[in-house]
Amino acid sequence: MNDGSIGLIFFAIAAGGVILYFVTRIVRYGGFKAAMFGARIERTVGEVYGSGSKFMGSTIRVHVLEGDAEKAIGLEVVQKGPGAYSMQPCSLSASEASKLVQLIQSALSRPRG
Repeated sequence: MNDGSIGLIFFAIAAGGVILYFVTRIVRYGGFKAAMFGARIERTVGEVYGSGSKFMGSTIRVHVLEGDAEKAIGLEVVQKGPGAYSMQPCSLSASEASKLVQLIQSALSRPRG
């Protein structure tokens, strides 16, 4: 065996391990999105659409997550464009979600100048 084949074997084992890890999470949590949050999605509360250009768009979806109180709320930020898609999950505890609500309300009540 030469160095090239050893590197290829190592890469194949590492890639297989990563794939196995994600497949296990998808099966364990019941879907790709749930695997990204690290918890099952109990229900989706709703979504809001961000302003964007004609070809680009963003959406924020709010999910209630099952189980752990540290992962009570899931925010799914999706950005789409021509030939592009990005989904960024964010899990928040109940207290952090409340803090986010307060920050948004504070930003809305701030006088505009």
